[in-house]
Amino acid sequence: MKRMNVSTIRKTERGAALLLVMFAVILVSGFGILMYFSSGTELRIDANYGNNLNSYYAARFGLEEVRDRIKYAASVTPGITLPSDIAGNQNGVLYVLNPANGENVDPTDSSNRFFDDQLCHDFNSGVPTGTRCTVSPMVSGWNMTPLPSLASPGTSAPYKWVRVNMKTNRIAAPYTVDGPNSTAPPDTRICWDGFNEQLSPGGSNLACDANGMQTVYMLTSLAVTPGVTQISSRKLLRSEVVAPSIRPPGAITVDAASVSPVFPATSIVSADGGIPTTAIDGRVHTVDGIVGDPNTNRCSSVAAVSTDAPQTATQIAQNLADLRKSVVIAANGSCNADGTSKSPFTCSPGLWWVRGTNVAPRYATPGSSGGSGDDHDHGGGSSSPTPTITLTGGIATLCDPSISSCYANLDLTRPELQAISASMGPTGLTMGFTQNPSSPFIGAPGNSLDPAIYQTNLANTLPNDVKLVSNLVAQSKGQANYIETTVANLAANYGSKDNPAIVVIKNTTTTSLDPGMQLTGSLSGYGVLVVPNDFEIRGSSTTPAQLQWNGIVLVQGGSAQFVIGNFARGYINGSLMLQPAPGTATTPGPAAAIQTSTSRNSSFLITYSCDSIDMAFSSLPFKIISSSETSF
Repeated sequence: MKRMNVSTIRKTERGAALLLVMFAVILVSGFGILMYFSSGTELRIDANYGNNLNSYYAARFGLEEVRDRIKYAASVTPGITLPSDIAGNQNGVLYVLNPANGENVDPTDSSNRFFDDQLCHDFNSGVPTGTRCTVSPMVSGWNMTPLPSLASPGTSAPYKWVRVNMKTNRIAAPYTVDGPNSTAPPDTRICWDGFNEQLSPGGSNLACDANGMQTVYMLTSLAVTPGVTQISSRKLLRSEVVAPSIRPPGAITVDAASVSPVFPATSIVSADGGIPTTAIDGRVHTVDGIVGDPNTNRCSSVAAVSTDAPQTATQIAQNLADLRKSVVIAANGSCNADGTSKSPFTCSPGLWWVRGTNVAPRYATPGSSGGSGDDHDHGGGSSSPTPTITLTGGIATLCDPSISSCYANLDLTRPELQAISASMGPTGLTMGFTQNPSSPFIGAPGNSLDPAIYQTNLANTLPNDVKLVSNLVAQSKGQANYIETTVANLAANYGSKDNPAIVVIKNTTTTSLDPGMQLTGSLSGYGVLVVPNDFEIRGSSTTPAQLQWNGIVLVQGGSAQFVIGNFARGYINGSLMLQPAPGTATTPGPAAAIQTSTSRNSSFLITYSCDSIDMAFSSLPFKIISSSETSF
């Protein structure tokens, strides 16, 4: 056997160390490259996460900015006027834009980088669900004039735009408000009753606020992050918001199972004229009490009186029928055809208009004769049919309403009833009016037995309105504008447009009614006035009582009576709310009452103003009821 010496063995192992070193270098380099890429991936993941987080909070910033700016348009500069119709219709969309320096942000231009590619799913565009939008509404003026953001360009909140539009059943799909098998039209507006979302009942009162509910608005915010990091991220967030204030369905709302007569109606001729001097006006008024333009208002007109109980609606309707009879009796017993008075009574301009200028009175009453039924005061009279008791919708009248001369056909919404002058001209009576002519009852038509009344079908609407006012009062405690006082220590004036007050009357004094508040002097203010039990305004010939309040007057507890006595003057511009103490299963609660004087020494207005109501709630922002993130 051949033996290998040491030198031969060493020659055969020559170069092994180099290979090992090279292998180790490759292995270490591989680990290094792996760690490098792993570290880079982690950095990119971290950057993407941070960028997504930045875009998320940027979009949230946009939502919160717009939500804060719409809390009360008159107290925020610049404020936001909300869309007046649903998306796809004229003035149905509002954009708030926030471009960076030198950047063009146009969500209405499909070629723009920041085009709104989600809007088409909020109106009837025909674009399938889950598909990016490439179209905008075809209606002229579908978007309102865009508003600039209050954020400084280039800040750490680079949202690009926020869109505001009403929520509809189409937007809620497939989780439609009335269930998965919804039969309601897709573009039915969605309303908030204080507890749940509801479909707008439609009909003559299409808008949510005309039915005592709040409109639900969608806020959609787009954020794109270049300028914050080098990597772009896009977020589209949505919130459903509603106003914190209330939208009562009537200038006066009665949360009670029963109510006393709205106006004192008598069957005898009154020396004071018979026509109530108080006007309950559901038309929309500004904070200054001026009747607004219904085409530009932020809310809808409402009925004169609203209630949450059918029994109450029937009682008010019966009283209005009695009032018509009382006015006709007063007119026919006080006025001659030429407008002269029948002594010892006074023929006021309104009574002359009711009586008419024909030989026979325009309207018949039990025991009277004549009645031309001619609203234009032309032609001769004719004999009235024998009065009979007629029951229409549960309301008793003593004449047949199908005959035009029946007193039940007297229109209480006519401003002629409260005219300040009347003269005979060649074409009939010429009436003179105040700057904002009103009538005993005027506003949007209700849905009850009498058009002056709205009887809500939602049991929670009016109690929730009172609850929201009570919550505002509770949240205001400790603030500078919150005032608890006594009747004896009332100041003459509280609050202002920019700083509305919350005034709570704590003690009670004995009036001609239940223990409550009697106003014999002057009180004016802006905000919320809470009165316990009863509120009576009654002055004297030397010192008339005067209330001038812009906002909400809540009479709560006891029998919740509101009485306008003799020598009472002034107005409530906003909303009057009556909530008597609740009853029990065995003992019914007291009946609320609205009593007004027919004395010419009294003159009072109760007008609806959503602006005045919102002013009272101006310290609270719109509230979020739902939030989501879309896939676009």
